Amino acid sequence: MLTLRQLEFAVAVAEEGGFTAAARRCNTVQSALSHQVAKIEETFGARLFERGTRQVRPTAAGEVFLHNARQTLHAAERLHEEMAQALGTVRGRLALDD
Repeated sequence: MLTLRQLEFAVAVAEEGGFTAAARRCNTVQSALSHQVAKIEETFGARLFERGTRQVRPTAAGEVFLHNARQTLHAAERLHEEMAQALGTVRGRLALDD
């Protein structure tokens, strides 16, 4: 079973164009992020990304995965928001910049 965190990692790799930048964005180390992406690839028996020397690009299978991963992440966020409204609580993300 995939986790939302794994989906976030894969989407970050695609959007950042590489594993190091994606790891930074996800507040994790590159090796942990790479390991989780490899577990996804193992689960489906397909490479999600073509790894070049400077950039990472989604494969055809990766594009399908990423489309669905984004939809799933959006649905999960919407679920949290709607439950917070139903329960009368406030939920969100707080980001602090330097």
